[in-house]
Amino acid sequence: MKWNAQKYQETCGRVTEQGKKLVDILREIGGNKVLDLGCGTGVLTNEIAKFAHEVIGIDSSSEMIEKAASMHPELKFMVMDACSLPWENYFDAVFSNAVFHFIKAQDILLYNIHRALAQNGVLVCEFGASGNIAELLDAVAGACIKRGKPYSMRFYYPKPEEYVLLLERQGFCVKSVITYNPDTKLKGESGLGNWINQIFCVEMECFDISEREEVFKEIENALRPAQWDGSSWSLPNNRRMRVVAHK
Repeated sequence: MKWNAQKYQETCGRVTEQGKKLVDILREIGGNKVLDLGCGTGVLTNEIAKFAHEVIGIDSSSEMIEKAASMHPELKFMVMDACSLPWENYFDAVFSNAVFHFIKAQDILLYNIHRALAQNGVLVCEFGASGNIAELLDAVAGACIKRGKPYSMRFYYPKPEEYVLLLERQGFCVKSVITYNPDTKLKGESGLGNWINQIFCVEMECFDISEREEVFKEIENALRPAQWDGSSWSLPNNRRMRVVAHK
């Protein structure tokens, strides 16, 4: 995916706000050396830096890292693939908010995280769970297929029991895995379309501008009866998984 850092802040800022609760969990656990995996524009990295002695933010998007570095020049940010971490037995904690569902190679990801953690180090992460935005995924798939455009499921939304097995297979001791439904509002008539244009940018690139507007309207019409309250859109069936696991 190619991220637009400014548009991400404008359309997906609520993801960062929700992530502050995850930071609070990490704060309670503690840790001097922390890796923020998939740091985006560095807002949560900066929150972690308020209690961690050393924090490094990594992201695969050079635009995100450029924005993060400009916003927080005192912190360390690096463009890096989460599945190719160079550290071994280094971090007290690996933190990640709303990132893992973009990564299909979960065994490789968790292997790299486990290796990067010091003994008794902790993984604190949150991402999409099984059933997440199912209606929206169906609507996007339908719009693509209807117009003869390629579509494949790019996201990874596991069940809790499935993810526990993955973690244990890579040597983690699972402390907690919970799922919940955050109340997610996308403000304004254009809120849903802006969010789709960011998160489903790969699919939307298949359409020219006029087609894209048509697709937005088609999806909005399908979701409007249940998800539009007159001023904001609600993400349909938004499901999150929160994980705390130790090495």
